[in-house]
This record gives sequence, C-alpha cells and structure tokens, in this order.
Amino acid sequence: MNKLKVLYDGECYVCYAEMKQYKIFDKKNKIEMVNIKDSQFDAHHYGLKDEEVNLHMHAIDEEGNVFKGVDSFIEIWKRIPIFTPFSVLMNNKLVKPFFKINYYLFAKYIRKKLPKRKCEHGCSL
Repeated sequence: MNKLKVLYDGECYVCYAEMKQYKIFDKKNKIEMVNIKDSQFDAHHYGLKDEEVNLHMHAIDEEGNVFKGVDSFIEIWKRIPIFTPFSVLMNNKLVKPFFKINYYLFAKYIRKKLPKRKCEHGCSL
C-alpha cells in the first residue's frame, strides 16, 4: 500500500512534535514520515534539492505529486479523519493565502532560529 511520504526536519522541536501527533492519530497508517536529517536521506531521490527540503516541509502522494509548505499540511490532514476539517478550512481560497504567508515567514525566518534537538540515536519518529 502506498502512503503519503512526509519529509520533515527531525532536529526541529516544533516539526518533530507536530509529526509525532500526526503519527499518533494516523490509525490507518496512511502516512510515512521521512526525516530529512537522517544520514541516509537524499533529497535527489525524491527529485528535490537539499535547499528546498531544508526550507519547506514537503509531502509526496501515492501518484508522485509533490506538495510544499501549506499544501503538505492539507494532504496530511486529508488522510487523518480528526484533522480533515482543517484541510477544508486551509484549502479555502480566502484563508489559504493568509496561512501561506505565515508558513513562509515561519519557515524562512523563525524555524532556523529555534533550538535544535540533540539526537544521539537519530531524530526519526
């Protein structure tokens, strides 16, 4: 069974905590978490660049479509019933631009300034 692959930063406290919550609620196992800080990770394997995956969260669906930033969250939320209402809200044409701007500001300016997790045995979930 194919799953949505979510490329996340396991060293980022916020990113890790959020992905951990999704994993808890993913009762049907529809999402595969891929830690971009794992020594085996290669962005080129997914047709992406290191700079891209280090700036924005990405998700790749079962057909190989790549989603970035806010669109990644929408794809995650579509697959986890408790979060599905958020996917509808976030995908609203009046609301989505607001979230895209805020996500961009977080990814570009805030996330890199946050403390990093020290992962002695890896940062994967």
